[in-house]
Amino acid sequence: MGTYLSKPVTDKESHDTDNDWLSCGSSSMQGWRESQEDAHNCLLDFDKKVALFAVYDGHGGAEVAQYAAENLPALVKNTLYDNQDFEQALIKAFMDFDDSLIEFPVVEKLVALREDVSEECADEEEEREELNELYEEAKMPIEDIILKYKNKIIENMDKKKEKEMKELEDAKEKETEDAAITRNDACGSSSSSSNITVTDDKTNVGNGIDECKSKASAAESSSSAKVNSSSNDDADDKNSEAECGPSSSNGFNGVEQLPPSLCIINDDSEDDTDVDDDDDDYDDGDVAIDPELLREKYNLESDSDSDVEEEDEEEEEDELSMDRFSEDEDKPGKDSGCTAVMALLVNNKLYVANAGDSRCVVSVGGKAHDMSKDHKPEDEPELKRINKAGGRVSSDGRVNGGLNLSRALGDHNYKKNKDLPNTEQMITALPDVTVLDITPDDNNFIVLACDGIWNSLSSQEVVDFISERINKPDTKLSSICEELFEQCLAPNTLSDGTGCDNMTCIIVKLKQKQKRSRSDEEDNSEGGEYKKQKSEDSIESESVH
Repeated sequence: MGTYLSKPVTDKESHDTDNDWLSCGSSSMQGWRESQEDAHNCLLDFDKKVALFAVYDGHGGAEVAQYAAENLPALVKNTLYDNQDFEQALIKAFMDFDDSLIEFPVVEKLVALREDVSEECADEEEEREELNELYEEAKMPIEDIILKYKNKIIENMDKKKEKEMKELEDAKEKETEDAAITRNDACGSSSSSSNITVTDDKTNVGNGIDECKSKASAAESSSSAKVNSSSNDDADDKNSEAECGPSSSNGFNGVEQLPPSLCIINDDSEDDTDVDDDDDDYDDGDVAIDPELLREKYNLESDSDSDVEEEDEEEEEDELSMDRFSEDEDKPGKDSGCTAVMALLVNNKLYVANAGDSRCVVSVGGKAHDMSKDHKPEDEPELKRINKAGGRVSSDGRVNGGLNLSRALGDHNYKKNKDLPNTEQMITALPDVTVLDITPDDNNFIVLACDGIWNSLSSQEVVDFISERINKPDTKLSSICEELFEQCLAPNTLSDGTGCDNMTCIIVKLKQKQKRSRSDEEDNSEGGEYKKQKSEDSIESESVH
């Protein structure tokens, strides 16, 4: 549904292009909406004698529509397209694109697109506010303008002063905290040094954990040191243990309940053999152990084991992160989507694929010929599919109280029934495809537009509006689109929302005098003769579901 601006954005982005057999004009306007969520394609040279046009009407964000405009046309050129099965090629492209929207790399791209759009909208809003302020100042007396900017200067100075005071207070507070930390560290250091005794004769050392750490370090540096504890120094040991601070939880120092007489012998020491042979160096209560045995007995981990476990934990966290990422309901492509109407013109044969309530209309001799049907939840076949998938349609025509359309790209929060294929979900991307032979004529043209147009005017009213202007000399097709927007734009937002939506329109006209090369004529003879028809009755159409 969305919210509206206080004033509509009537700036229009328009383009005109043509080649030897087609002329095309397109335009888009944001209107009353807070952002522009539409996108479109105008590819006159999509392939040899093939053109592609599409309109994507986004909802819940612009990212899916933008991503569709960038990537969906390329998916049309699949193996079915190569085999000239254009109807099925369009269907496959729609479904493949929709399935890709829940893949992790694609979701990342959609997230980036959403962030870019948000930043762009914020910048545009700031620019609009500045322009509105300038317009207001143009009507103000010069004295009021001077007073206004004087007050602004005073306000900015006050803010700057407050900021400087806050920074000064923060600096003083940090300085006080740093000083307190320094004093605590100094006290801890002096206490530790005054209560721990390290001797070179490997005797008379207390059983405290910090003492073991000191002797272990000494053993590693000298390659011949041992740490012994004497049963005669029980009193000293108790004092040492009471005054030692807490130790680290890693390495040997993390074992708080080691036996009182454990010695660590360095395996790499060349002098260890001599020391081990001298049984007199050990008291009866002393035990010589290997560091690896100590690790195994007390479940201590080596650095290599820790690194492996950390890598495993990181991999598990990445997997969990991806699972959470895929399950988040507020991710782009799940809480956002877009309608899509695509026209593939192959020589003079028109294929239109549609999912949603955007629309393609062909003017045949001034008469509107709908090439697509709006997909609404209350329609019988749509309602039946929604109910079967476990959904419901409210009295105001919304699926589970949300979307007011029944087919779209994206919106995967509505596509979670694991017992059903993607073509039978509450909201499906499966397009209807309609085929029509079309011939160049003054009154024949193709129109694609979002529901911002069709909610305001009927198909015939749009055809009439364009027919009155399209054959005037020096008239750009894009300018007709722009006039159409002004015709549909609501004067305010007090109504039911008609005329308040984003607006996008494409007008395509086939040139009567086509300069066809000999190679084109040969292609036509191989593919079959194109029948030129002069009346509406001679035009055949068919739908592919």
